[in-house]
Amino acid sequence: MTTLEKFQELAKINFVESHGDIEIGTLQTADGYELYYIAADLRNLNWENEIYYYQPDFDSIMSAIQNHKFTNEEIDVAVYDIDDYFDEFYMLDWLQDNMDEDEFEAFTNE
Repeated sequence: MTTLEKFQELAKINFVESHGDIEIGTLQTADGYELYYIAADLRNLNWENEIYYYQPDFDSIMSAIQNHKFTNEEIDVAVYDIDDYFDEFYMLDWLQDNMDEDEFEAFTNE
């Protein structure tokens, strides 16, 4: 099992290419700047809480995902380039914090 697969399983996140419960991506401004967003509805963006001038870090992304979850059920996250937002180092760190120590050790030694 890959780090991404284990992360999806434990975090209860299902990465999809479109039509997710929440979407992570970029928007281009008219003058060529790039804005980042983490939003549930792109047609009704909350500019104060869903738009970022700089690429959001892993903790900000995870916090936004948790804020969009209604329960502890799995959430579909649309992200076009997973590697840009979910670095393996941060996923492993998250897994280590959320797994039993022996289970994490067994997983990393596979």
